[in-house]
Amino acid sequence: MKTKFFMIRKNQFTNIGLLRYCLVGKSKFNKQGYKGIHYFLVLIITGFLSIPVSAEPNDFTSRYSMHLLGANIGEFSVRQTSESGNVSVEAVTDVKVNLLISYRVKYVQHTIYYHGILQSSHVETYKNGKLNSDIWLKLQNNSYQLVADGDTTIINDYITYSGSLIYFNEPTEIKKIYKERSAEMQQINPVSEHIYVIKDENEKELNRYFYEGGILQYAQMKHAIGTIELKRITTNELND
Repeated sequence: MKTKFFMIRKNQFTNIGLLRYCLVGKSKFNKQGYKGIHYFLVLIITGFLSIPVSAEPNDFTSRYSMHLLGANIGEFSVRQTSESGNVSVEAVTDVKVNLLISYRVKYVQHTIYYHGILQSSHVETYKNGKLNSDIWLKLQNNSYQLVADGDTTIINDYITYSGSLIYFNEPTEIKKIYKERSAEMQQINPVSEHIYVIKDENEKELNRYFYEGGILQYAQMKHAIGTIELKRITTNELND
């Protein structure tokens, strides 16, 4: 097992989000007093910047069809529940691809937030019915422990927006997004009204998201095999 450490910093007051994302040889957050104060400030600030949560339970569900080169290759379903500051997101992706060889990939994902701060995420990837990858992220002692297929990484500072939230929470004031499946922090920016793109560190566009009423309706995600389209299935389509 190898251990890596990287640091993510953000400026909540200027609403810029995470300002840099780099790998370092060891954690520099040894002053627990500073971290305790920082955590307290983050809790206060995210009360203004994070997703509003009422005491009453809220439940949102959506289904999306997935398309590659015009062919339907699978389906994605997601459910978000929130109550008293707790937000839980469960998502399942089931894809079957027929190229030179045929294979089936399934992602099972569960993410938990508390008062706007990511507490844990778990992503299991199955290929042809067998577990292929297992990624855990947990908030412990004011930092995250990321365990991905035997490798351990420490993430310092708090994550307030990740891929799990993108379906029911339009990223209007978000600059950085943590992707649970790839365990990466990426840039996200608006390019037009209710349209956002994710770019890599070289400013190359990876994903494009389209919203209506705060809910994701359509997305384009670039992969090595081609651009995958995500299309929300409406109530009328579900009843057909």
